[in-house]
Amino acid sequence: MKQIITGCLLLALCMGIGCNKDDDKQAPSSPVITAIWPSSGTAGIIVTLKGKNFSYVRGENKVQFNGSDAVVIEASAGQLQVVSPASGATGPVSVTVGGNKVEGPVYAYVPAMEEYIVETFSGSTTPGATNGPIATALFRNPEGVAVDVNGRLIVTDRGNNLIRLMTAGQVSLVAGNTAGGYMEGTGAAARFKLPWKATTDAAGNIYVADRDNHAIRKITPQGEVSTLAGGNGAGYADGQGAAAKFNQPLDVAADGAGNVYVADNLNHRIRKIAADGTVTTLAGSGTAGFADGTGAAAQFKNPSGLDVDKDGNIIVADRLNHRIRKVTPAGAVTVIAGDGTTGYRDGDAADSRFADPYGISGDKNGNILIADLNNNKIRRISTAGMVSTVAGTVKGYADGPGAAAQLNGPTDVCVDGEGTIYVADLTNHCIRKITLMK
Repeated sequence: MKQIITGCLLLALCMGIGCNKDDDKQAPSSPVITAIWPSSGTAGIIVTLKGKNFSYVRGENKVQFNGSDAVVIEASAGQLQVVSPASGATGPVSVTVGGNKVEGPVYAYVPAMEEYIVETFSGSTTPGATNGPIATALFRNPEGVAVDVNGRLIVTDRGNNLIRLMTAGQVSLVAGNTAGGYMEGTGAAARFKLPWKATTDAAGNIYVADRDNHAIRKITPQGEVSTLAGGNGAGYADGQGAAAKFNQPLDVAADGAGNVYVADNLNHRIRKIAADGTVTTLAGSGTAGFADGTGAAAQFKNPSGLDVDKDGNIIVADRLNHRIRKVTPAGAVTVIAGDGTTGYRDGDAADSRFADPYGISGDKNGNILIADLNNNKIRRISTAGMVSTVAGTVKGYADGPGAAAQLNGPTDVCVDGEGTIYVADLTNHCIRKITLMK
């Protein structure tokens, strides 16, 4: 009897609500993207999308990178593996399943890394102070590199208190003495005290951030050394010549009008020296911190590297803010790259990460090269605002392809007119040379 009743009930239910296959079908749930890895990279790499409500059937998942179709190579309900399309551009990744479309996180396209080769241009891991042929010359903690108007390489040999010149296969003295000190004079008669970095102007003069003398020194093409500004002890004061004060200036950069800019490390400011030696403060409040703004409204934290771009803007390696900043000639400060967290991440400039960016240089095409000190790498910011790694892996010493080479505390970088990159490899006591692999 129970079986008859149960059967009747089932029959009645089916008759009442319609028991057939079509009624069992439910509209597919919309896909959900919860994560994308990696979130930046080149075209043609495997990208993993995590989420839910994907189809197990590869062909039923339509994936697009900013509107360009990607090839799905593996599929499950919670994960898709796809190939980033060659025609894609930076933008959101979308997934469509059963007519339901969802947009997920952004994938940032990074230009395919050009193949670079790293060589030891001069120096040895054994420190010294030897002039002569580039192949046998020795340095002691070279801190800065700069290219002059004639394409010659100027090296600030910090540990030796020397300014040295590399040209025509030879290393020679420009000025200074290994004894160190503070003295004007010509060539070896002059004294510096832990000179940090240098720059040159269109007339061939060299300007030196003489850190522990708290001075900006000038060397003429004849090797005569004088003090442009500062030199009267550590402190902070605007004014002319010796009336001005700096506190451990680390880098200098010159513009086409004869002005010299200073990364005033412990004053957390960017200073400007006019051709007559008058010092003013271009940007920075004097308090270590981070703030965009104009003049004293902006804040830096131990700025350590400077360069001037083709438009007269000052590019700053804002070391302990782990950012690259721009200062206009009017003193307006903005961020070019870095999210402010110490680390290592290539990709879109705003999301990139550096670890104590220390030296900086622009090339003739408007790209920016950075000596990323504690990542032991040379990084590049393209004119499109993408950060990539030119050379360097773990800390050490090894020549070879950029992706395998090793640096140890790179402190400065410069680029000549041919695109050759030179690096002050501080702890390896070497000058490294980076060129495009042919």
